[in-house]
Amino acid sequence: MTFETPSPVTELTQELRLATTMTGGVSLAIWMAGVTREINLLAQASQWRREGGPFPADNRLSKESTASLRLYASLIDLLDVIVDVDVLSGTSAGGINAALLASSRVSGSDLGGLRELWLDLGALTDLLRDPRDKYTPSLLYGDERMFAALAKQIPKLAPGPFPPAEFPGGARTPSTTLYVTTTLLTGEASRFTDSFGTLVQDVDRRGLFTFTETDLVRPDTVGALALAARSSASFPIAFEPSFLPFNKGTPAKGKVPARPPMAAFSNITRPHWAADGGLLDNRPIDVLLKRIFDRPARRPVRRVLLFVVPSAGPAPDLVAEPAPDDVDRPLGLIDGLLKDLAAITTQSIAADLRAIRAHQDRMEARTDTKLRLAELAAAMPHPSRLLTAALLNDYATREATRLAQMLTDALLRQLGTWPPSPSRLAESIPPNWEPELAVGGDSDRACRHRISGAIMSRWALPPEQTLPHGPADLARYGQPAYDLAKSCALAVVLAAYEVARSDTDVAALADLTRGIHAAWPPPAPVDLGAVVHSVCTNATVRQGSLTNAAALIAADYLQQITVPPVGWSNLGRVLFDSFGMLTSLASNGSVTADAAGPLRTYLGYLDQATDAETMALALFDLAATQRAMLPAEADIEQSVELVQVSADSRNLLAPDWQTAQQKLTGMQFHHFGAFYKRSWRANDWMWGRLDGAGWLVHALLDPRRVRWMVDHRAAPSDRAGDDAQRAAVRGGAAPSDRAGDDAQRAAVRGGAAPSDRAGDDAQRAAVRGGAAPSDRAGNTDSGAQWFLDRLKELGAPDFPKSGYRLPTVGEQSERLTEDMVLAELSFLDDASAAVPPSLPRTSLWLAQAWQQRVLDEELDDLAATVIDTEPGERPDWSPATSRTWAKKVLAAHSGPAKYALLNEDPVAAETFASDRNSPLMAHTLSKAAATTSGAAGSIRQLPGVVKPPLATLKTVALGAYRVVSLTRGVARWTLLSGTALLVLGVAAAVASADTFGALGLVAAGIGGYLVVLATWQFSGRLLFALLSTTLVGAVLSLATPVVRRWLFGDVKHPGWVGAHVYWLGAQWWHPLAVVAAIALALTLVAVARPSSTPARRRPDRGRPPRVRKPHRGDVTSGR
Repeated sequence: MTFETPSPVTELTQELRLATTMTGGVSLAIWMAGVTREINLLAQASQWRREGGPFPADNRLSKESTASLRLYASLIDLLDVIVDVDVLSGTSAGGINAALLASSRVSGSDLGGLRELWLDLGALTDLLRDPRDKYTPSLLYGDERMFAALAKQIPKLAPGPFPPAEFPGGARTPSTTLYVTTTLLTGEASRFTDSFGTLVQDVDRRGLFTFTETDLVRPDTVGALALAARSSASFPIAFEPSFLPFNKGTPAKGKVPARPPMAAFSNITRPHWAADGGLLDNRPIDVLLKRIFDRPARRPVRRVLLFVVPSAGPAPDLVAEPAPDDVDRPLGLIDGLLKDLAAITTQSIAADLRAIRAHQDRMEARTDTKLRLAELAAAMPHPSRLLTAALLNDYATREATRLAQMLTDALLRQLGTWPPSPSRLAESIPPNWEPELAVGGDSDRACRHRISGAIMSRWALPPEQTLPHGPADLARYGQPAYDLAKSCALAVVLAAYEVARSDTDVAALADLTRGIHAAWPPPAPVDLGAVVHSVCTNATVRQGSLTNAAALIAADYLQQITVPPVGWSNLGRVLFDSFGMLTSLASNGSVTADAAGPLRTYLGYLDQATDAETMALALFDLAATQRAMLPAEADIEQSVELVQVSADSRNLLAPDWQTAQQKLTGMQFHHFGAFYKRSWRANDWMWGRLDGAGWLVHALLDPRRVRWMVDHRAAPSDRAGDDAQRAAVRGGAAPSDRAGDDAQRAAVRGGAAPSDRAGDDAQRAAVRGGAAPSDRAGNTDSGAQWFLDRLKELGAPDFPKSGYRLPTVGEQSERLTEDMVLAELSFLDDASAAVPPSLPRTSLWLAQAWQQRVLDEELDDLAATVIDTEPGERPDWSPATSRTWAKKVLAAHSGPAKYALLNEDPVAAETFASDRNSPLMAHTLSKAAATTSGAAGSIRQLPGVVKPPLATLKTVALGAYRVVSLTRGVARWTLLSGTALLVLGVAAAVASADTFGALGLVAAGIGGYLVVLATWQFSGRLLFALLSTTLVGAVLSLATPVVRRWLFGDVKHPGWVGAHVYWLGAQWWHPLAVVAAIALALTLVAVARPSSTPARRRPDRGRPPRVRKPHRGDVTSGR
């Protein structure tokens, strides 16, 4: 059934906010791009539901992408959900995809073009620098290719069918925040003092770019966005460091686009060279958590953090036991460096998980404390106030200390990058500040003390007054206090949502929420860097002391976070005017005492307010008392679910493919693998879409939301006495706002408050394929069966008689049947059953609908890429098994038989070893060797004596690369060319000792290199045999008199060595060249020697591998 028109969005619609963080992974960026494509389709489906109406006929989406978008739209319509991807972060490879996703959210672009972008941009032979370049700072082009391509392609992303500007009610720019990390190579200095007053110098190398919707909507931001993404993806050695201008951009130079100034988008205070963001922070979750709840909500909210990582780490080998570390087998230089690199780039998220758990604990403590304080205050005699003078002083001290630390850090960070006097620059440290900033000074503590004092002075009440008496007094405490009071008002709304039972009640609460947010809209975030710069460059301020400057910074900051008395009056009036409605909800007879308890407690406390001003005072008293009793952290009162999106996931279309190591070619060669071949990139893109669709379906099928929906479809008579159950499981949350550091909690349970929704059931049920409650009276279908039927109508395939073969880790393959899915959904019919954390089997079964559409679009493209890379281009070589499989794919018709070919995917099983005899491998290796030799020769710090041998090496490598290019990498022609050059070069070297002889030696070196390369292409064993025979024959020949006489002569003749030994002594490096040649020969023998134990191969795709132990989390995760 084709989904045609979404149902309207109402106040009961749940908003699912997806905060997305993407990690590094070099060529695994292509898999992440596939996931990004699926998130983009889900976001467009949600935009369609917001806009309403039929699907536009003039869209540019492919037929398959349109089908996927309709599926997403039908599922979120069934669950009555809208999806918002509003906060994003990324580093390294993930930073590029996060930037593209953020840009598409604001512009409404469709990201289907990412496939061609990555397939073209990721070509290793094009990324490798030209060996003829005079200066080679890295092996791959960073600025000239990566930066240039991003700056050119981002504006060219095709528009989607639902641009945000076309929403009802006029243009709008969806709230969007993007964070991209990088590593500052020089760092920025900061100062603080320890407990003994000793100055501690700190260098911070964590660079952070921040883009908001106001930045992303401007066309002139594209260059900054591209530069941020390029700077994050600057893997050392592979890509050169990226330059970040501060206040003044750099003009375009050659193929490198102009670099815009980055001061407005980054945390830097001066120009910097930057490297890969994954070096210091490959899991950028922390910055995302600080911003994740800043947006106000108008309806129930569920917050999910999508952690997109190709693989969370090396999974245990299920076939062979890994070798343990052994003290008798120490790591060599190269092995140690590679493991060091892996340790840096494969960071654990355990610390972030612990931070999330700790946040959840703090959130519950804050919420409980607020409720208990309201309960105590309600029992106090009138007109006693909850807030006392001592508590007010504690609150002010804690809050002032927090703000002072924040402002002091911003001040010293900026001063740490300024040059000392004498300097003509305004951005320099005045002489009279230098003693305070010198070693042994106390600048950190002195500035904090002065700023704290200035804030406390600003907040101080008149001498005869101990507590604030009205909005004019409350205005002294600024935005932080107002945000805390507003969070208390929203806590009342949250409690009211728990007892709302009708559309009218929910609509009234939504109006109340809008009124709370509109009482005084939050100002734009203060740019602390701009505040510090403005004060510290003022000529008059520079004549005074550093602490005086700190006090002025505090004054400017407080001025920017002022809330006037009218803002406090408005907040109190909104809640006071709705008090009657809230009281009516609390006295609803159909609500259990437990559900109405929090609301009644808050209303009992606020009942003492007689007007808007006293209501505002009551909110401030509750907020200030709570903050005085707890640490003054800029924390949030909202829960978050963490969902890891990885390639270590299962699907029913390819049950033998369960790990990233099996699926992704990008896992090879320290995550550079997918850059090697176009078909490898197409394979990883396809798996990214398959895995992404599976995880998104899994995240959307929230059991709490499903239970609410199934419960709501039941007839009213069937729901008698079920209020307690619904209150426990529906997962509703009041709208929340995070304009400041504390705000309203939304529900981790993720559902919406149920209501009777009389009159609206028929419309919604008709849209979703169900019947209105009145039409279902007496319906005996279970909730699980009803929901299963709705999923089948949505597009889920029917179950085969024998069920689906499940991805398993045991010898026996389990079958997924309809009864197993119904058993997983049985909690829908049992009020006493616990709600499961997720629905893995249901998600596996349902996700096939999306994954089949992905295969309809991608499988033929992958097969075509295997057979013919690009029209007019030299095709990549692929093994016979891959070409045979590709022909079967192109010959098959869409349907189960074609989908089954995914389980045979031989492209994912290809390795560098299996591609050894391909022309592409020869071309790639020769170019990489030539580029590497050029890069080594470009090192300026090399001693002069090392440069002649490196120049010779570069000449040999470059010559070999040119010959391979002429032979197009064909092993036969490479071998013939190498043999000819070797013979001619040796002849020329023997015949002449002048320049002609030197050229002969170079030609012989090139020839030998080509012979080794071509022989290795044919067979590693053949190369070993050839080299071994050559060396053994040379040694044995020395035992024959004829050879000894020819080489070393006799009493009458000096021999060849004696006649040419002067060549060895002509230059100091000639003997070293001979020794190096011998060492190289021995090394090649060692490399070519067949391993005594075969290398570990990928498991047979036709059957599950024999396992040693279960895959971690395979059953419980479901993916």
